[in-house]
Amino acid sequence: MTTTPPPQGTQKQPRRPFLVLDPRAFRLLLAAIVAVLLTVASVPVLNLTAHAPQRAVVAYLSALEDGDASRALGLLAAPSTRNTAALDDAVLAGAWSLPRDPRVVDSRVEGDRASVTVGFTLGDSSHEETYSLVRAAPQWGLFDRWLIEVDKWPRLGLDVTGSSVVEINGVAAPADRGGVPLLFPAGYTVGFNAEYLHADPVRVDVLRPGEIAPVTLDPEPTEALASEVAAEAVAQLDACAEQTTLMPSGCPFGFETDHEILGDEVAWSIVEHPSITLTADGTQLTVAPAEAVVEVSGRSRDIVTAYESDFTERIIVRITGLVTVADGEVSVTLVNEGQSLGQSPPAS
Repeated sequence: MTTTPPPQGTQKQPRRPFLVLDPRAFRLLLAAIVAVLLTVASVPVLNLTAHAPQRAVVAYLSALEDGDASRALGLLAAPSTRNTAALDDAVLAGAWSLPRDPRVVDSRVEGDRASVTVGFTLGDSSHEETYSLVRAAPQWGLFDRWLIEVDKWPRLGLDVTGSSVVEINGVAAPADRGGVPLLFPAGYTVGFNAEYLHADPVRVDVLRPGEIAPVTLDPEPTEALASEVAAEAVAQLDACAEQTTLMPSGCPFGFETDHEILGDEVAWSIVEHPSITLTADGTQLTVAPAEAVVEVSGRSRDIVTAYESDFTERIIVRITGLVTVADGEVSVTLVNEGQSLGQSPPAS
């Protein structure tokens, strides 16, 4: 007996078994689902605690205390600035004082904005400041991220003469007339030590955004400047002595006479150069009054008797002057302190 196979296409396919998870994999999947659900459920609570605006302010102050400028900058909503020389770890490391012992006094949230009042210690003083915050893009799309709002950087309002660079906490920074942006709150020392001038550091505290902390530096001359001015004074007086007129042009000495000068020329010589010392009055540098001895000689005719004679006169000149330093260049202007010029001797 022959069995006829079923027609093609009608053969029954075997049933596939249902997907069966390994018990261990199932437990892992279930744990992941539970973790996600718990995380989502905990977001509102964490946003009110771990990610609250007051925590951002405390984190910012802690970053300053740790000398971590990058971490502190990451907690600010601040405008960009090209002058970043003072926004640096080295400047914080040299600060005479950084905030410590932060304590939240008050915190208020209105929509995407918040204000936090915080107390802290800076140096030996206690301070209390209120900072405004803005809500930034959430972290991982879930957790609030608050940034301290800085509409304008706090700056040093510098009044500096004689240097294009200042040292802020020992770090060189351009002496920008528009001010030098700073992190806050912090204590800074500002001074400079250039080739010709130096200014002793002064202390200044910067506490809040937009603050302009005025700093006036009184420059003092260095030994290098005193040497440069002395050399310039000698050169100017020697150049004056080369002139062959009774009143050398642009010079602090001359000779007055009623006699007629024969030959229309006289000869000058510097017998003794002045001993140059510098004084500083605020931002004004001057040459302290000093005596120079000059000699003038020539031949003259008495206008009354027509008597002709050679003459040589020694004159003591009291000299002072103004000194300016700009872009590393020294300029000296010597003047007569106001005494009468040399007079002609009585007729023989």
